[in-house]
Amino acid sequence: MDMWHKMAGNHNSGRKKDPMSEYSRMGKKTLYIRQTKNLKGEWTDDPLFQWFKRIHGSLWQKQLRTWMRMDVERVKQKSYWQCQCPNKGVQGNYIPNRIPKCPTCNGWKNELAKLRYE
Repeated sequence: MDMWHKMAGNHNSGRKKDPMSEYSRMGKKTLYIRQTKNLKGEWTDDPLFQWFKRIHGSLWQKQLRTWMRMDVERVKQKSYWQCQCPNKGVQGNYIPNRIPKCPTCNGWKNELAKLRYE
């Protein structure tokens, strides 16, 4: 066997697969952080972001994802209602509160909206 046939190193090293995340993965997104020059002429991250990373350590991205999820849930609860349509697309079966009747399934937001607009 040729000595260059096999690469050296442990091929089992690296990030292990999680059986719960077999059908999901993390996509890279760009997050721009404001930077300013310090007295030495070096670019430094915004102090708020530096504090955020200092407080949350290596879990700062997980914390940011958690807050995004919580914010989306808050907006959904405040500004949308859920109809009986199948859940399709990004918005799924959520209809803005300003629309009292679902254009797809003709379902009403509630009985009051049905009595008011019928």
